[in-house]
Amino acid sequence: MLQQMRKGAASWVAKGLMVLLVLSFGAWGIGDYITNFGTNAPVAKVGDAEIGQPEYADAWRRELTGLQRRFGGNFTAEQARQLGLDENVLNRLIEDRLYQQAAKDLGLTITEVDVRHAIMNAPAFKGPTGQFDRFAFENYLRQEGYSEAMLVSVLTQELARTRLLGSLFGSMATAPTQMADTILGYRLERRLAEFVVVDAAKLPAPPAPTDEKIEEYYKANPAAFTAPERRSVAWFQITPADRAAKIEVAEDELRDEYEANKQAYVTQEKRDVEQVVFPTEAEAKAAYEAVQKGEDFLAMAARTQKLKPEDVKLGSVTKDALPAAIANAVFGLDVNKVGEPVTSPFGWHVVRVTAVQPGSTKSFEEAKAELRQQIALTKANDEMGKLRAQIDDQIAGGATIEEIVKAQGAELRTAADIDAQGRDKQGKPVEGLPAQPDFLAQAFDLDTESEPHIVDQPDGGLIVLKVTGVTPAALRPLDDVKSDVVARLQQRDRADAAAEQARQIAERVRNGGDLAKEAAAIGAAVQLSAPLTRSGQPAERALSPVVVSALFNAKQPGEVVTGPAASAPGITPNSAVVARLSRIEPADPAAIASQRDQTVQQLASSMAQDLVQQYRQALQQEIGVKVDPAARARAAGF
Repeated sequence: MLQQMRKGAASWVAKGLMVLLVLSFGAWGIGDYITNFGTNAPVAKVGDAEIGQPEYADAWRRELTGLQRRFGGNFTAEQARQLGLDENVLNRLIEDRLYQQAAKDLGLTITEVDVRHAIMNAPAFKGPTGQFDRFAFENYLRQEGYSEAMLVSVLTQELARTRLLGSLFGSMATAPTQMADTILGYRLERRLAEFVVVDAAKLPAPPAPTDEKIEEYYKANPAAFTAPERRSVAWFQITPADRAAKIEVAEDELRDEYEANKQAYVTQEKRDVEQVVFPTEAEAKAAYEAVQKGEDFLAMAARTQKLKPEDVKLGSVTKDALPAAIANAVFGLDVNKVGEPVTSPFGWHVVRVTAVQPGSTKSFEEAKAELRQQIALTKANDEMGKLRAQIDDQIAGGATIEEIVKAQGAELRTAADIDAQGRDKQGKPVEGLPAQPDFLAQAFDLDTESEPHIVDQPDGGLIVLKVTGVTPAALRPLDDVKSDVVARLQQRDRADAAAEQARQIAERVRNGGDLAKEAAAIGAAVQLSAPLTRSGQPAERALSPVVVSALFNAKQPGEVVTGPAASAPGITPNSAVVARLSRIEPADPAAIASQRDQTVQQLASSMAQDLVQQYRQALQQEIGVKVDPAARARAAGF
């Protein structure tokens, strides 16, 4: 049979059919694919360097994947583009090339030793013992989508950038103390005011609104009277911890893990140490002999080196935290004994041990339960990917959520008529909903025709979600919300009346009227505010941010301002305030001094960022950058 097919393929009839197929593909437009096949124009050129399509595509994919982990699997590439992610990715790659070229021109190099040191000391790659952990390293590579070579390349670029910018701007961006003092003087200035609260509750009740006003307000504010969209959902959840509970771990596997990580179960001995350091051996010996003859150790430190008790304390230390010579001396002493002088690069040390916390080693039997949990959880995390693929296949095969939950041995949960915040029709939170924000976001992104959807969780688990019902948002009938409309109108009228009365009082006081008499006329009293700052702290509870801002905009004491009262306990809603600036207090010099260093650092950081931005722009003009939008679109699949 195969031989006959081969003969047929070689016949003139088959060749004729092949010609027809080629012509047909040409007519249908496959020529576009042929002419574009192999197109590999760089996304951008930075001087003589290129940013190729594969490099840009990989960077784009990693950034998009990161956002999808944060916002959920339904976060699309188009949404990422709307946020400007494509531009950010390209700008970062261009910036890296610019700095690489600048570092090369300046002769800055990054060695393998530099990269290795960065990897070995990165907090993300350290295990429970505080040392480099290969498992943590490989887990990071998997999560971020890097190969080792890619990570080395990224770290090399980052180290070059850090060294370049540090060498150029590390000590240049300093902020003048006078600038910091000026800013702090403005920020820490305080103001005091006399004020009167126009209590909305003491004003005449506003007349009942007419039907015409009620309908007008209802139509002008539909959002206030619209019932939110509601969803009914079904879901089940599987976590690595759930899977781990069902995994058996062999005894020999537990022992192997214990032996491989035995150091993690060792608690080193710690000692509380005091020390006094002397520049010469003779001084140290004299101090040691004085203590041996009965002088108190702390008294000796005060007499010889003018040290306070807190100055001599090293705290609780392990042996490997001290230089070898000092460590041997410290860990050879009994409690409350003083050791003979020992030397180090820092001088001659006289030390005393004040307390000992013995070390310990957790035995295999003691660590067994913890080991079993760790190994089972690691295996469960490894299995979650396979489980996800299995559920994906079930969904693709048309399985219902009920069929999937039965196959997985999980528990199906349901919730009816929830809003986008997870509340019921009475506005109360629905109990039992998954705490993951993505759950509700996905529930309100899908519809009843959507197949069951997997919501990935940060801990490696997953939720399978199905929307079973949708009640669209709808404007509630006026008859149903009429009382609410009337209440809102009356609140607005009360606020307007209070604001108008405050305006009239302020005008009379500006024209020579007496604030106290005006207050008495409305059954109120003049109050003196607490000292106010521009940030509102400490705040006078009756004064809203609008009033505080107006007081700081006033040019001099005596000016009168008005505004709404704050929403605070004891203050009637919709009330207003009349305030008169009574005093301006310049910033306290002590407060300026206490915040000066921090402000100088903040200003220096801001100045450094400005310098780096200007440097980048100068490099871009000098080196030259050309971007190919079509190549970028092809690389990202737009």
